[in-house]
Parts: sequence; structure tokens; C-alpha cells
Amino acid sequence: MKKLGFLAIAAALVTSGTGFAADGFNLKLAHFGAESHASHTAAKQFAENVEKRTNGGIKITLYPNNVLGGPPQILEQVLQGVIDMSLSGQDQLAKHVKLFDTVAIPFSIDGYEHMDRVLDGPFKEWAAPEVEKVGAVMLSSWEWGFRQITNSKRPILTPDDVKGLKIRTPPAMAYQAAIEALGGNVQTIDFSELVMAMRQGVVDGQENPIPTIYDLKLYESQKYITIVNYLYSSMVHLVNNKVWARFTPEQKKIIQEESDSARLLMRKLIREAEASQIADMRSKGIRIDSPDLKPFQDKMGPAYEKIKKNVGEANFDKWMAMAAATRK
Repeated sequence: MKKLGFLAIAAALVTSGTGFAADGFNLKLAHFGAESHASHTAAKQFAENVEKRTNGGIKITLYPNNVLGGPPQILEQVLQGVIDMSLSGQDQLAKHVKLFDTVAIPFSIDGYEHMDRVLDGPFKEWAAPEVEKVGAVMLSSWEWGFRQITNSKRPILTPDDVKGLKIRTPPAMAYQAAIEALGGNVQTIDFSELVMAMRQGVVDGQENPIPTIYDLKLYESQKYITIVNYLYSSMVHLVNNKVWARFTPEQKKIIQEESDSARLLMRKLIREAEASQIADMRSKGIRIDSPDLKPFQDKMGPAYEKIKKNVGEANFDKWMAMAAATRK
């Protein structure tokens, strides 16, 4: 039934086409975040401010929580012009633009501020022209966050504690390569089915940023959380390039500015929430460990080789050079 519902919505969107009303634009922005997640809060600010600043000339309807399909389907519809805008994961974009997999090179970034300098500077200059080639304009990199490992079996204090655990990851090469390098048994489960899979014990664990673990209440079935920051995930704000071409220069300026503002809001909300969310989960009896990360980093050799092969050695080296140049 869920699949039929999605197909019906998609068919309606195709029939209606992109929303260009006589008196302006009626646009659709879809994303995979829950309505309670910072991504939706930031998206609401974006939509409201764009409508206000364009005097109602651009109205944006939000479709959160995979209502128009999972992350791959949402991105495909943006590239096809069925949906006007999206917040798409870098791992989904990597299926169309390989270099996006470099963002997830494990342990290549020191922390949030370091990642901001890379994504907002040299990475956008590098990636945006490649995104245009596949049918979209890259407005800005919003946040999903640094990813942590949870499981229902035991504390993870060393890489050896990961060995043999069935760990769910997205269908993303860099994520899977990193977990395999630690000895985990990678299982691919769609994001929309993640909560049920955890509750049913289909796998032993999963990896996601703290706000996702908290908002989806994954801690109810995952009693052990390990803070490893092993790689980072972004949500990339995209607009179909044919839609973008129809905006006036002033409208483009407003949209870009409000995307940048929403990007900063989302980062602020996620980072401020992490400490309180960790404290609340601890109060619920969840064990949260922060082990020495060097032994985990030292295991990444096989993952780096797989990532190099996938993205190309030149792309791998370019990311690592950008990371080094922006390190303080």
C-alpha cells in the first residue's frame, strides 16, 4: 500500500508538472528528515523567508519524512524536474556525482568547524559545477552530522568489539567500507525501515548522528552508543536547474541567501541539541562511551583503498588536500 501511495503521488506530480503559477511559483521541497528534526525546522524557515522576501512570488510546500518516496526516489525526481527542490544526502548524490563520496572519507575531518570550512569553501567550488551537469543547482550543504555506532549486544571500546556485529548502514560505499574495516557485518536496510528493523532485532546495530538516534528513539532497542565521529553526513540543498533558470536574478539571490541562512540554523540546532540528547539518553539508562579513536583510525587502510578505487585516486587526494589546507 505504501508503494502504491508513493506511485500515486509521483504520478500526480508528473501530471501537474513544476509549479509555475500565473502570479509566481508554487514549488515543492522534499526531504527525508522527520518533522521533529532540525532539517525540517530549517526548511520551514527557508520556505517562510523566501515567500516573505519575494512578496508571495515564490511559495514552497514542504514534504518531509519520505512522504514522496525514499531518499533515492526524491533525488531522482529533482533531477527529472518532477520535484523542484530537495535536501538530499551526499551518499545519494554520490550515485550521480562520484566526488560526493569523498565527504565520507572516515576520520578525515577533525570536527564540525573544520567540516564547515571545507564544505562551504573549496568543496562547493569543486562540486557545484559537477552537480549542474546532472540536472541540479547546488545551493548549500546543510547538516546531518557526525555518525556514531549503536548496538544491542555490548559496549564498543575497541575495534575488536565491532567484530561480528550485524550493523545496518545506508547503501553507501564509504560507510560500508568503514564498518567492514572494523570487522562489522554490514547489512543494508532502507532508512524508512530502520526503526522497525531495530525493534525487531533484524540486525545488532546501526550508525547515525546523535539527533537521528534520539529523534527516532533508536535507543529504545539499542542500549549501547559509541561516540566515534567516524564519518560525516550532509544534506545537500538542491534545486532543479530548469526551475532555477526561470528565476530572476533577484529571486536567485534571495533563494541562495535563505538557503545559506537555513544551513546555519540547522547546524546550530543539531550541535546545540547533541549534548542535551546524550544527557537525556544517559538518564534513561543508555550506556554511551567515548573511546580512544586512534585504534579505529588505524583500521581504515582497507576502507581508504576501496574509496580510492570508487571515487578515483585524484578525487581522494583532492579531498584530503582540502582537509589538510583547512585544518587549524
